[in-house]
Amino acid sequence: MQESGRVADSPNIADVDRYMVERLQQETPTPARDAALYHLSTGGQRMRAHLALASARVSLNEHDSIQATAACELLHNASLIHDDISDRDLFRRGCQTVRARYGDNIALCAGDLLLTTAFATAAGLQDRDHAMRLTADMATLSNRVIGGQSIELAAVDHSDFNRRQYLAATRGKTAPFIELALGVGRSAARQKGFDGTTCHQLAEAIGLAYQILDDLDDLGGSHEGIEHQPLHALHAWWHHQSIARPDDRSLTHRRCLTHVRAAVNRAQTCHRKLPMPLRAAVGTLLRQLQEKADRSARRIDGGLPQ
Repeated sequence: MQESGRVADSPNIADVDRYMVERLQQETPTPARDAALYHLSTGGQRMRAHLALASARVSLNEHDSIQATAACELLHNASLIHDDISDRDLFRRGCQTVRARYGDNIALCAGDLLLTTAFATAAGLQDRDHAMRLTADMATLSNRVIGGQSIELAAVDHSDFNRRQYLAATRGKTAPFIELALGVGRSAARQKGFDGTTCHQLAEAIGLAYQILDDLDDLGGSHEGIEHQPLHALHAWWHHQSIARPDDRSLTHRRCLTHVRAAVNRAQTCHRKLPMPLRAAVGTLLRQLQEKADRSARRIDGGLPQ
């Protein structure tokens, strides 16, 4: 690590957001750049960014912590813009999607711009070893996301998947960018409990819980969404129905939440191996997922929000 490589004191998400905007503003003004800036302005939970920043602080200086986190977040946001094109979505984060506001063609270019900017950002880390490893991880894990998304898009119906295939495809499209964020601060020297295996296992557990809860949110706080909107082939609802009682919606909902809690429990066991401050950040996320599952459980009876 270079002389400036002391661990960062307190970079935060605002620093990351500022960097992303300033980095894009350096590009030649184009419709793609304007659309990418618009997308970033819509906010988001920044879940992966919080994990990446906490991971970076384990071993990176302030400059590299911000830049590595920004690379992860730019890559994730590129995938969101592309997802909205595939899914024909009109709204995200309570705002128009890029495709709804600028059209599919400009949205495609905006997603591509975020993608290339993400890799350029990762390559610009001061710590060259980390820059090379992060860039390689971004490529490898992006390939897994692309593969998982393509499996969903190629499916004709949820019956195309058995349970094992559903789990593999769901993990493939959700877990890799969580794994990327968790591993940002890994060093070349293998650290006990903070290695590729731990990050992979933890990301798969978090990703599965997160995706199932997100799918339940699609139902709009009740089970009426099943009739009022088409559910994609990998939607958790299809793959948690009881063979004996497929029309029992409360049972399906409970089976989804049982799966969520099992995944969170696996993640809680795994995350204890992590160094601080990453362990604390993951612990906060797991509590949030558990609380969301508890709120969802309270909606089962009668299918109404409480």
